[in-house]
Amino acid sequence: MPAPSPDLAGLPFGWGAVFGFLNLLGIGGILTAWVKLRPKMRELEKAAEEKLRDDLIARVERLERRLEEERTQHEATMSIMRHRLTNSDQCIEALLLVLDDDDLPPKVKRAVNAIKAMRDRQRSEEALEKATIQAAAIARSDAAANPKQEPAA
Repeated sequence: MPAPSPDLAGLPFGWGAVFGFLNLLGIGGILTAWVKLRPKMRELEKAAEEKLRDDLIARVERLERRLEEERTQHEATMSIMRHRLTNSDQCIEALLLVLDDDDLPPKVKRAVNAIKAMRDRQRSEEALEKATIQAAAIARSDAAANPKQEPAA
């Protein structure tokens, strides 16, 4: 029996050439598929990015609406609290006016004078706090308008 020839059924190339050709076809198919799918992949990526951006914009808008609702509710609550505080303050002032009489016992007179002094001190401290808050707001707006300036120490 003759020895098997290295060629394939009389073909002038061997197994390595067959595997190389099949490998070339496989890589060529993969490259062709990649080239054909590339525009669709870009379109899908773009659509995903647009959806993400739209979702984020919608979330920000919802957060801004909720923040505005909370701010409005907070302002209404603060208005009610200021009104109640003003009413209480007026009641205390009226009571102090009624008690500001020379016919009162000395102990009550001392208490009324101490309460008046305490209220005067509270008013001056409140005015100082308001001025500090206002100065901080002005400094903040100046810093926002001129960001390159050094903050004052």
